[in-house]
Amino acid sequence: MHVKTDADDLRIRKNGCDIRELYPWNDVVTPPWNSTLCSIRPTESSTPHGHATDETFIFISGEGYLRVGTEERTITPGDVVYIPHGTDHVVTNTSGSEPLSFVSIYWLQPADEKQDVR
Repeated sequence: MHVKTDADDLRIRKNGCDIRELYPWNDVVTPPWNSTLCSIRPTESSTPHGHATDETFIFISGEGYLRVGTEERTITPGDVVYIPHGTDHVVTNTSGSEPLSFVSIYWLQPADEKQDVR
């Protein structure tokens, strides 16, 4: 069994989020996707940004809203959102006292392969 503890894991600050890397997990496994546990501090927003990877957010606590491209919506725990690669997005925490937390899972899409049509 391999265990990562919350207390022992390193946190970084990136794109306006407090981030704990979940996968890849050094010396354990390297799946075809990566994932992080992200937290937006009360009344703050992530910086507008996009990635070369597709991304899915699974919101686990807090309240706020999410803008993906030109679309915006309120988010609550349990919401799952897919974000296509290259699309700017911003997560905003509307709480004055509680963090907004979500899991981010991201991956590169395989290159389009041309089929041999004869």
